[in-house]
Amino acid sequence: MSGEISRRMKAQSSMILIIIVIMIFVGLAVFLLGIASNFGGNEFNALYVNNLLLSVMRTDTGYTDAKCKLVSDLVFCAYFTPEWQCGPGVPNCLELANSTITRYMSVFGNQTKSVKYLFTVTPAFVSRDPSGEQISLDIGDDSLKASKKEKLYSHPLVVSKTVGTNQYTLKIQLIISGN
Repeated sequence: MSGEISRRMKAQSSMILIIIVIMIFVGLAVFLLGIASNFGGNEFNALYVNNLLLSVMRTDTGYTDAKCKLVSDLVFCAYFTPEWQCGPGVPNCLELANSTITRYMSVFGNQTKSVKYLFTVTPAFVSRDPSGEQISLDIGDDSLKASKKEKLYSHPLVVSKTVGTNQYTLKIQLIISGN
C-alpha cells in the first residue's frame, strides 16, 4: 500500500512540475510577443533607413584625395565643388558621387531592389537660387520629392567641414519609397 501511495505522490509531483514548466513557457511567449509588438514595422523601417544612410555615408571610396576619401566627403565635394577631380582620369565629384552612391545602395540596400531612393543634400543655412528655390543636391530618383506614395525619411545626417577659414555644414537625408 505504501508503494502505491509513493507512486501516486510521484505522479502528482510530475504533473505539477509539467504544469509549472508549461506556465513558464506560456509566460515567456507572452513576454516576447509583447516586446515584438512594441518594436513594430514602422520603427524597424525607420531604423533601417537611418542605418542605411549612415552605412553609405561612412564607407571608404578607395580614393586618397581628402575631398573624396569617404562617401560623405565625396557628397560634400559634389555640393561645393562639383567639377573637382579626385585624381587623374577620374570623373568629377558630382559624377563620382552619383555612381558611388548607386553602387553602394545596391551593395548595402539588399531591400532596395524594389524601392526608389533619393539622397537630398541641403546646407544647414538656407541658401536660395535666383528663382527662390532652396539650393540642394539630389542623388537618386528625383520623382520621390513630388510622389504621393508613402515614404520613409531618415534623420538628417549633419556633415561639417572647414574649408580655408570657413566652416560649412550640410544636412544629408535619405528618402525611400516602394515601387
